[in-house]
Amino acid sequence: RQSFVMVKGAARLLPAEEPPPAEPPPAETPSQAPGQQEQHLSLMMQLLRPQDAIRLAVRLESARPRRVRYLLVVRPEEAGAEAETALLGVDFSHEGATRCTLGMVLPLWSDTQVFLDGDG
Repeated sequence: RQSFVMVKGAARLLPAEEPPPAEPPPAETPSQAPGQQEQHLSLMMQLLRPQDAIRLAVRLESARPRRVRYLLVVRPEEAGAEAETALLGVDFSHEGATRCTLGMVLPLWSDTQVFLDGDG
């Protein structure tokens, strides 16, 4: 899926009928090469099943200085699939990594509460 907005390390998918906002792109951080987040998003999408979609991707702070971590909210694209939403933790060994690994899978049920430590 190609319609998404990236702001300060967070990627938000847009519905197909909604046009992208007319805001200028955020300034790149000095340590981040242009297009790096787009490459990471593309690699993360390759981990998913064809029917799944990333609803939200947020870059997290990592305890290890070189490691890049993302938290994804994933759900199938078909109607009525809200019950199949999951949180995925995805790791890249460094900024320019060409592959990623799945570090966490947490299914979200109607009574699930998630608490993030730190700035969240």
